[in-house]
Amino acid sequence: MSAPARGGYAAWVSWLEAFRRGEDPSTEGLGPVRGGFGSYVEARLLERLSTAFAGRVRQWQTSLGDRIVAQPPDGPVAASAILRDAVARLEPLAKLAGSPLVPPALGASMRDMLADVREGARTALEEAWRRGLEDEHVAGMPAQRRVDPSARRPLAGGVRPGRVPEGGARRN
Repeated sequence: MSAPARGGYAAWVSWLEAFRRGEDPSTEGLGPVRGGFGSYVEARLLERLSTAFAGRVRQWQTSLGDRIVAQPPDGPVAASAILRDAVARLEPLAKLAGSPLVPPALGASMRDMLADVREGARTALEEAWRRGLEDEHVAGMPAQRRVDPSARRPLAGGVRPGRVPEGGARRN
């Protein structure tokens, strides 16, 4: 049995499995995904590539979501720091999206997805920070009691507030 061709389908599959698991293997030795695989094999490889990329994006989103829930940002500076750290972890995905090994149309789609993911992260962090402000504001206010109007105690003379006694005018 002969070894797979350098940069062939088997090399890509192996690389994609590692990438999907969260590893960042070198792309050295991989050939470009352009026409040399045959249409069916190339379509299958592009599907695997898209699936691995989307899986890494989901991992990133889950990790960031867990981070926000565990320790919400307490201000815009903290939110910005969290976002910078998170975006830095997108670098391997951005590198793949910009790689000449990936067909231009797929690379553009990946870059668009990353832009949407960054914007979603920015929005999530802003909302978490604002919720924290609202929670602090509410926590600092005295608790408001809900009053059930039908449960009001009668005033002297058996009159409930806001009601007119039978057969007469309202008492003050």
